[in-house]
Order: sequence, then structure tokens, then C-alpha cells
Amino acid sequence: MGVEPVPGWKASVNSLGLPSDARFTTSGDSTAPGPIITTSDSRTYVLATSGATDPQWWLAGVDARDGHRLFPPVALNAGQRPPSCFANGRAVVCVAEDSAAATAWVVDGDTGMLTYMGRTDLDLYSSKLRPRQLGDYLVAQTEREGVYGVGPDAAPTWFVGGVGVVASHNGGVAFQSRGEGLGGDLFAMTDGKIIHPDTPPDALVRSVRFFDAGFAAEVASSGGLPAVQLFDDAGRKTADVGGNQVVGTTANLTAVFDDDRWGIYAPDGARLLDLPREQAGGIQLIGSTLWVTKSGGAVHHSQPYDLRTGDPGKPCDIDFGGYLGSDGSVAVRAPLNPKSDDLAQAYDLATCRLAWSIPRPAGSLGRLVRTGDTLVRLSDTGTELASLVAPQ
Repeated sequence: MGVEPVPGWKASVNSLGLPSDARFTTSGDSTAPGPIITTSDSRTYVLATSGATDPQWWLAGVDARDGHRLFPPVALNAGQRPPSCFANGRAVVCVAEDSAAATAWVVDGDTGMLTYMGRTDLDLYSSKLRPRQLGDYLVAQTEREGVYGVGPDAAPTWFVGGVGVVASHNGGVAFQSRGEGLGGDLFAMTDGKIIHPDTPPDALVRSVRFFDAGFAAEVASSGGLPAVQLFDDAGRKTADVGGNQVVGTTANLTAVFDDDRWGIYAPDGARLLDLPREQAGGIQLIGSTLWVTKSGGAVHHSQPYDLRTGDPGKPCDIDFGGYLGSDGSVAVRAPLNPKSDDLAQAYDLATCRLAWSIPRPAGSLGRLVRTGDTLVRLSDTGTELASLVAPQ
């Protein structure tokens, strides 16, 4: 990653079977997910439009391992407003709304077969049954009511009561609060089944944060004050770490506040780093180095700590927002602001200097995403997807 990557495989609108005037885009609609919809494996879906005066929207699929087409493009709605598309297990659900109602297209994500097309109660623009992508799953959130699953006909299925907002998720598990002072529930996104962690029956579980090996939670029993506990991914308790507030996770580490202290813990409860509270910030683990970032306006002060020794390193003005990955020496990010000057930035972590960047010209449709272990770039013209690889 120390040098600017070059295109590997390429997939153009023509090679995917789209009309020659098609573009991968959501036409500037920031509320529409996409135009690239990623999954936890190599399946990647893209939304495209063709026709200048009477737009036709399309769904196409690409395998990010080699760029081959997953299926012929699927025609969706015709209209100015783009549909919103979501992965839902092995399917893709696209929803478009007009003045009367919403229409859904459910597409087999492997073959492109249209398995359902018709009306849906999913509502893109209200607080009732609003679709949200959680990993590889689609749920429908209803404010102050709860979360629903979404079935093969784009209709609500299972239900978990609560505030109607999923606070955190990982893999096929999510956490939703029941409301202020009422704790919350862990549930499986496949069927809505409640997952009961290893806590006393009267315990309230709140502020769940997932990490690679499980999750951390604030647990309060019998009306007492909350204390942070760690659990494996099956809900078995692995450690009581003390502290009263979970503030972040990265990789398999958890950051915890306790009065004026700020500690970093391993999944077994081992305290790896102890810092004053005022040094707290966003955390990112790269190799054996933990980066702690505090933002002050346009400046992001990132302080590295060697977890093997606890020693601080040279601070950098690096923003890890939009972090995509690292080889241990260089970190790559895609700025979250769609109007930023750069599509991508890579920083040398030893010198804090910019190793390379990909500029974003005015009016660019470009995007950069990570799907599996592949970086996929959408061209500035919106006509081509390409993997980014090291120069030969």
C-alpha cells in the first residue's frame, strides 16, 4: 500500500450488459443507499440509470474477486427518483416510492431472478417500517415500536419491541434498547430470536458494543449501578472489567471509562492500556498499535500507543474516519464527505505523511469501497468499476 494502486479487473456498463448510456449513480440523492451495495463476501451490487429524459433504473451484480458479472441487469422502476437497494441474506431488495405507494423488487442475489415485484409497506421516508441495512440483513425500523424482519415478499416478518433503532450490530446479531432505564435486547437478524447473555435474571443490559470475539455491555443488576462486562459471541461472560461506560471497540479491544481513568481491555479482561480520561478519543487498532484520535474542527490529532509496551509514539494529524484497511505500515481511508477533494488517501504511519491520494474532480461520480478483501473503485464518469491492486 506504499505506492498508489492501479486498476486490476474492470467491469464497465457495457460488459455488465447495461445500455451504453448507463451510469452507476443515485443521481445525487444522499438518502438512497448505493450506488454500490456491498456484502460480507465478494458479492457486490450496483445501481445504474440510463436514459436522460425518461430514466430507467437497473440493478447489476459483480463478483469482487475477479469482476465477473453475477447476472444480467434487472430492470427496476422508471422515474427521476432512484430506488434504494439493500442486501437481505442471499437476496437484494430494492424499494421505490411514488406519490401513492411503494413498490419493491426482490432479486435472487446469485442468479438475478426476480422473485417478487409488487407493493410493500416499507417506507423510505418516514419513521414507520423504514428499511435499514445491517450487515447482510435488511430490517424495518418503526420509531418507538421496534424492529421487524423483512421477508421474501418485502413484507415485515418477525418483530422485536423497543425504541425502533438498532444501536449496534455484528454478523447476524443486533442490539436494540427498550427505552430509557429499561435495558435492551440482543437478537438474531435471521429470525428475531432473543439472545440471552450470561447475566442475572433481573439484570438490565445496555450500551452493547461488538468486537471481533464477542461484545461488551453495561450491566446493572437489582437497581445497582452499571458495570462493564465482556462476553463471547455466544453470550457467555468472559470478564468483569469494572468501569461504568463502554466508549468504543476496535478489532478485539474494548475502551472503558471509569471515573477519571480510561482503559483498553482484551476479550479476557486483561487491561492493556491505562490513560487519563482527557486523552480519550476514537480508537483504531492497526497491528499491535492502537491509534487514539481526538477531533478538533478540521484537525484530527491521532496518538499511537504500542500495546506491547504501553509506550506512546509520534502523534499524527490523521483522520481515520472512512478507514478501509492497512498493511501495517500504510493506512488507507475513503473520506466520508462526498464533496471532499480526494476519493482516497493513504498515510505512512511511521512518518505521518500522505503516501498517495486519488483526487476527486468536480462533478465526479467516483466512490471507493471495500468488499471482502478487495478495494473497488467507481470511476469518476460512473461508467466503470475496477479493483485496485499493487503495481506489477
